[in-house]
Amino acid sequence: MKAPHTEYNYTEVSILEINKEEYDTYIEAIATNQEIVIDDSEDDVIIPVEEDDGSIEFLRESKIQEMSKMCRRVIELGFDLELRGETRHFSLTTQDQLNLMNLSAIAQTQQLIPYHADGEACEFYTSSEINEIITAATTFKNYQLVYYNALRSYIETLETMEEIAAITYGTPIPDEYKTDVLKVLEY
Repeated sequence: MKAPHTEYNYTEVSILEINKEEYDTYIEAIATNQEIVIDDSEDDVIIPVEEDDGSIEFLRESKIQEMSKMCRRVIELGFDLELRGETRHFSLTTQDQLNLMNLSAIAQTQQLIPYHADGEACEFYTSSEINEIITAATTFKNYQLVYYNALRSYIETLETMEEIAAITYGTPIPDEYKTDVLKVLEY
């Protein structure tokens, strides 16, 4: 079955510029299971929309930027997963996502892998449990991105400032604005 064509229109893009030496350092750290420290003390660069003139377009673009930031924040805050009969929380900061990518490779060759849930001591997880964490993380992140894209499209159709101002991250999206992917992920 052929997947439907999807057009991606992102209002915001974050680009981390690194040089060859930094790239080599990151690759080496991943290969040797070392922690990668990324200085995210600087805020993301956001291309500003026109100066606030009280227009609906300004409000719409501001709301879309706000929802983009919220999506990123929700992803970073992470998800809960039941493992070994207990609910554990896993954050998905950039560092956490890099760590999980590294663990994915390690789980291919090792049966016991050290990792930790938020606020918990490091413990051994089986490769199956690591894969379960990675699958849950990927599913959680993908849902947030798909939801945000549908929300952005919905915001673009709103015609009054009151409607736009009332939107919050998590606002239910009317069925006619849901993508096929969002419909599948919600059920």
